[in-house]
Amino acid sequence: MRQITDVPSDSTLLARALRRFRSCRSQAAAAILFVASIATAPTLAFDDKPGSLDERGERATLLERVQQAFETIVDCVSPSAVTIQAQASPDEREAGGGSGPEPCVNTGAGVIIRDDGTILTSQHVIDGAGLIHVTLHDGRRLRARIVAADARADLAVIRIQAEKLTVAELGDAGDLRRGHLVLALGNPLGLAVDGQVAVNQGVVSAIGRPLPDALGRREDRYYGDMIQTTVRAGPGDSGGPLLDIHGRVVGIMTAAGGQDGGGQSFGFAVPMNSHSKAIIERLMEGRRIEYGYLGLEVRELSRPKTNLSGAAVEQGVCVDSVLADGPAQQAGLRAGDIIVTVDGKAVQSPDHFVQLVGAVGPDRRVEVGFVRESKRQAVAITLARRPATTQQDQPARNFSFRGAVLGGVRPEMSAAANVPDNALLVVMVNEASPAARAGLTPGDVVIRANGEMLGPDAAARLAELRGDVLLGLANGGSALVKAP
Repeated sequence: MRQITDVPSDSTLLARALRRFRSCRSQAAAAILFVASIATAPTLAFDDKPGSLDERGERATLLERVQQAFETIVDCVSPSAVTIQAQASPDEREAGGGSGPEPCVNTGAGVIIRDDGTILTSQHVIDGAGLIHVTLHDGRRLRARIVAADARADLAVIRIQAEKLTVAELGDAGDLRRGHLVLALGNPLGLAVDGQVAVNQGVVSAIGRPLPDALGRREDRYYGDMIQTTVRAGPGDSGGPLLDIHGRVVGIMTAAGGQDGGGQSFGFAVPMNSHSKAIIERLMEGRRIEYGYLGLEVRELSRPKTNLSGAAVEQGVCVDSVLADGPAQQAGLRAGDIIVTVDGKAVQSPDHFVQLVGAVGPDRRVEVGFVRESKRQAVAITLARRPATTQQDQPARNFSFRGAVLGGVRPEMSAAANVPDNALLVVMVNEASPAARAGLTPGDVVIRANGEMLGPDAAARLAELRGDVLLGLANGGSALVKAP
């Protein structure tokens, strides 16, 4: 292995770093900088030769300093991280009648952003919750209430009755670069019941990474601008903070991927930037988040399309379709137009276009610059309010029906199996129940009840049915569930 001479001493490197950083978080950053300095200098600590006793001692010393660097960051920031347990609303759980199974509990994490007990987390962690408990780092378990939440941004603000709490500093994901070191604090598998959040370390793999369209589609979530990391994230880590080497929150952990036994795993986080901070400010005030809406679909601008337009278009998006009666159609935009600016801001990509339009808000006029038939044009359009996700678009929550636990069918499964949107999946069947005697088994997909297709109100409708109920299954079979 290559060796480098004339490397500054350990004490010199540490002194330089510590002169730059004095606060608790800054000392952590200094420790990381020191470790990075050592790591980039191939000294004897990284030589593959056995070495002398002194050299082996130096290796041990360097490992201790690496450990101390991460320990400093965790000690500074972990008091501001919390674990969350969100229990489904009893009304939703008991919609099918009867006591049913144990209540569904969702676990996650969060981060304190005000010392009055204000906590930031992911919206999907507390979605549909009737009872929320937060556990602090000192073990205190307190009930929380929802201040406001936004499904599209997948962010939520909750609050507990507590004072003088340790507050995390919100950073800026715009300062991140690929290869930067990051730490994540979370509650994997709900194991951090004592409030001691789990720590994970990784590097930034990509910035502005869009997730697959199917993820969050029914809830109208926007996952087009995520931070991808090598952090091994999993169930229970959602809502936890992603930290830079200064201990600042640069993202909120949201999704995980690659956990298929192949040894690869990675985590995604909602970036902390001016857009998300503006949403958080409004959520802390208890305000609903409203997004601007043009009523069109766009796609990436291909190079051939750029050339065929006859105009010098370096960036923009191509209009794929224009929705009927939307602001775009009323303004005269057509499929094939190339949108290049929104209120003078250059459109860089479809995801950037979605962010620009959404951030403006409804009932606001914007100037949309576009290219049509080699001519640059502009039109003023008053944005509409982005339509709320309808009940038909939302997956049904688990509920009990005569001994069977029924829930919504995942979007990817619906598409693959070609089943109706309001179909219900049999999740579990209690032994010796009417559902079990009828032959229902986990994995069955119910599409009809007494000959009628299920609608968005399936849970309430099934609860109202009396007597025997004939359930139609997606495989063409049926099950007659006797009255209890």
